[in-house]
Amino acid sequence: MKARTLPRLTLFAMLLVAPLAMADDHGVAWKDLNEDQQRVLQSFAENWDQLAPERQERLSKGAERWAGMSPDQRRAAQGRFQQWRDLPAERQDQIRQRYRQFRDMSPDEQNRVRDNFRRYQRMSIERRQMLRDRFRDMTPEQRQRLRDRAADRPRPSQRR
Repeated sequence: MKARTLPRLTLFAMLLVAPLAMADDHGVAWKDLNEDQQRVLQSFAENWDQLAPERQERLSKGAERWAGMSPDQRRAAQGRFQQWRDLPAERQDQIRQRYRQFRDMSPDEQNRVRDNFRRYQRMSIERRQMLRDRFRDMTPEQRQRLRDRAADRPRPSQRR
């Protein structure tokens, strides 16, 4: 079970967390992977040459990161991966779509989203619940107006 979990975790991390790496047309040869990468990616060894070059590149970078993690970091990553696997397929698809949207944003838009997320995380649990309830009760038109206003509002670093 664990032997199959590591490569899947690596793939998951690459798909959702890591920026997509640009691979050359030839990909990464198995012999060019270091020992740690080969150990993490062992379940891919037999079919490595059939993988798309981009996938080889993503997997090799993910395996390198995995090998550099502490045991606590690995346990935390495995826990996040298990949470991902427990999600319904529809929710996974929704998350993938939102990640693609985020990846396609300009760096300024990405920073705005990150700043808003950090601000949200600093809020009290009660305040977060109140905001979720208020947003849930809005009509689609009200939600869009809120998004439009937020997009037009100057960011805190732009205010004087």
